[in-house]
Amino acid sequence: MNLDATLDSAEEARFLSKVGGLVKRLARSGGSLARFTHRELELVLLLYYKLLKADPDGAGGLVSRQQLTTVLDTAFGITDTVAVRRIHAALDGGTSAHVTPETWARLVALFVRGSLEERVRHCYAVYDTQRDGLIRRDQLMVLLRDCVRQEEGVEEAVKDLVDIVTTRLDLDRDGAISFEDYRQSVLAEPLLLECLGQALPDRRHVEAFAMTFLVPREV
Repeated sequence: MNLDATLDSAEEARFLSKVGGLVKRLARSGGSLARFTHRELELVLLLYYKLLKADPDGAGGLVSRQQLTTVLDTAFGITDTVAVRRIHAALDGGTSAHVTPETWARLVALFVRGSLEERVRHCYAVYDTQRDGLIRRDQLMVLLRDCVRQEEGVEEAVKDLVDIVTTRLDLDRDGAISFEDYRQSVLAEPLLLECLGQALPDRRHVEAFAMTFLVPREV
């Protein structure tokens, strides 16, 4: 069975030869990647290969962050530009203009097959914008401001929301939300996973992505 009807046999053979070693490494790396079959990993990397071919800003065999932003929007329904920037930063510190095949594969695996523990780590990394392992009140004000839609009294409404979230998440009452505070809170109540803003695609987009891109396409 061919991977994709849009590739001729020679191009597909070259692609499989190029990614064969990477597929094996990813499969051995554990976590959500290990929940993909080898064929699914090939399909994930095939999509990266296609994105690179269509990427005007791709360089050195790497997809640009702008291309990934487009995919997060169109394929995964993550349209908020601030959320997208935070996801980029959680992936690689936000320091690179490009995304490696390994990073792409890990992101797709997290979105499609990630466990609750893996999603907790990802979401906390998205919210921990200072990268110091603590989410303080001033960061909560920024994270939660977009959740308030009213036109008047926004600051007071955000402060009230911060108070509520802090009460739920700051388990040791030290004035900041550590990873362990957040983790224990979410494991006890999974609905709190994205209480600080979108960091993951919704189920509808995940299922559509899997059906569209993780099934070999025949003629």
